[in-house]
Amino acid sequence: MTTCSGTKAASWGRQPSATDMLHFIRASVRSIRRDAANDLQADGAAIERRLSCLLRQALTTRSPFEIALVLGSAAELMLFPEQDVLEQCTAAVQTANQQALRGLVWAVRHRSIRGGPNVRRFAIDAH
Repeated sequence: MTTCSGTKAASWGRQPSATDMLHFIRASVRSIRRDAANDLQADGAAIERRLSCLLRQALTTRSPFEIALVLGSAAELMLFPEQDVLEQCTAAVQTANQQALRGLVWAVRHRSIRGGPNVRRFAIDAH
């Protein structure tokens, strides 16, 4: 089973721009895919498990950057958290005064809604 380690937060002393976030999301997606390829369960749900673990961790720390990064990564993979979790993420990110993070979460919510009832969702694991 894949372990759940955190992602690296922006630590250069400024708010991330939309371009910064895109670079972080792309790197995160590569990491998630690499971890999923090495998953020992090989049941086809490795990406969902990894996203679930990362999002649970981000919500636990209440880090707006981490939450937005995981949501953006999931959206790139066309996966979205359950609606109640997405609402919780939105509330946590809106407390931060960071335009790029709020915009990213808005874009994820919009993409989730446009996907309709057939959008792929994942739940947060209860570890």
